[in-house]
Amino acid sequence: MKSNTFYKRVSTALLAATAVIFLAGVASAAELVISSYGGSFQEAQAKAYFDPYAKASGVKVTATTGTGYAKVKAMVESGNVTWDVISAESPAFANEVKDGLLEPIDYTVVKADNVPENFRTKYGVGYMVFGTNLAWNKDKFPNGVTPAQFFDPSVKGRRVLPSDATYSLEFALMGDGVKPADLYPLDVQRALKVIDRVKDQVIGYKGASDIQALMQQGEADMVYAGTGRIKNAIKAGANWGYTWEGALADTEYWAVLKGAPHAAEAMKFINFAVQAEQQAELTRVIAYGPTNVDALRLLDPAVAKDLPSYPANAKLGAVLNSKWWNDNYETVKAEWATFIMQ
Repeated sequence: MKSNTFYKRVSTALLAATAVIFLAGVASAAELVISSYGGSFQEAQAKAYFDPYAKASGVKVTATTGTGYAKVKAMVESGNVTWDVISAESPAFANEVKDGLLEPIDYTVVKADNVPENFRTKYGVGYMVFGTNLAWNKDKFPNGVTPAQFFDPSVKGRRVLPSDATYSLEFALMGDGVKPADLYPLDVQRALKVIDRVKDQVIGYKGASDIQALMQQGEADMVYAGTGRIKNAIKAGANWGYTWEGALADTEYWAVLKGAPHAAEAMKFINFAVQAEQQAELTRVIAYGPTNVDALRLLDPAVAKDLPSYPANAKLGAVLNSKWWNDNYETVKAEWATFIMQ
């Protein structure tokens, strides 16, 4: 009897210890680290994706900033991968694919049938189409500004361009009269000469959240920035206008880092984030277009008409050619860095 009681107690203790270990493993797995860009865009992502997923799944979602090709490459090649999911613009995404830095998307988990096939790639799902637009301070320019005027030195004003050559070069060429259909291959030297005309009036080459801050603080007169950032600055009280002339459309992808510590959970998150309601919610919060065709049906028609994919808007601008940037990014990046530092 004593022997049986002893073994029962030992068995109970072992079962309890196993349960603790199992639950600890579950808690450890139920985590997700997602890297994006910060500012109002990441706040919108939190409302549309991160917070709802955490609530629905019970997973601890940690959002961080710094997503970009260089950081992803360093993280994967060092073997010190701390991010699971990244939000990636198409040029960065193309380079990350080329260098083998991403996990293949598990389409047995990610159900993206309502996302057009061209957005469903082996290593990422395009979840958003965004525009980069010319905007201006209406107090300074009540009649607006054209892309040609942005690069006209006789039109005085404090200008801000994106920190990366991507977008800036396309905008410069369109401002110099190049038709959107004729942009690629980019004439990099011509674009740099166009920007050089007004270089003494460019007060900074900034990231998206910094450009929005400059708009709201009244420290810039003309900018080239993401539509959503521009609209959020206007919502916050900035007296600004913008145009679709000379705009550049691009795609943002969800992707999973190679060696991600929670890769299986990352696939579940991406499945959640490509569904219609979540994509529509992002557009309601910040003015970027969904890729899920059903999401468009959930939006107010007035909202849909002010997205980069709306036909009348698309006619006035161009679509970024990620293949060209994939083939030329490193060379152009070096030229751009030298140019903006001179």
